[in-house]
Amino acid sequence: MRVSYAIFAVSAAMLALAPSAMAAPYSGNLGTATYQGVAKYTSDYSASWDDVACEKSANLPSLPKGNIAALNLAQYGSEHSSSVNCGVVVQVTGPKGTVKVQIVDAVGGQRKGDLVLSKDAFAKIGTLGNGIEKITWSVAP
Repeated sequence: MRVSYAIFAVSAAMLALAPSAMAAPYSGNLGTATYQGVAKYTSDYSASWDDVACEKSANLPSLPKGNIAALNLAQYGSEHSSSVNCGVVVQVTGPKGTVKVQIVDAVGGQRKGDLVLSKDAFAKIGTLGNGIEKITWSVAP
């Protein structure tokens, strides 16, 4: 009995010290829900600290070169400050496919669930000529 207890205690201690095999993705306050909305794109949308609402932070230490998104104000918060959702990577699915984008900005005039994507990201989920597509999205795994 004493030996099996010692083995159990050592095993439990090793598990407590072992790093998590799967860290949960950073989800801001978006959680695990799947959202529905529309995606639009803008051809001149590029990531620059002077042009996005998000500030440099632990969740967004640098701006991605492509595949960026602006989140609607209902889910982002104030467009005049950084949001807990800055830096969250979301997986967007449209009629042509799926793409992962990183939230770096806010956009007004949209409803909850809506996103504005960079042109390259939009082209992966929809037809550029349409300019707008129905989408579903959630925090990327």
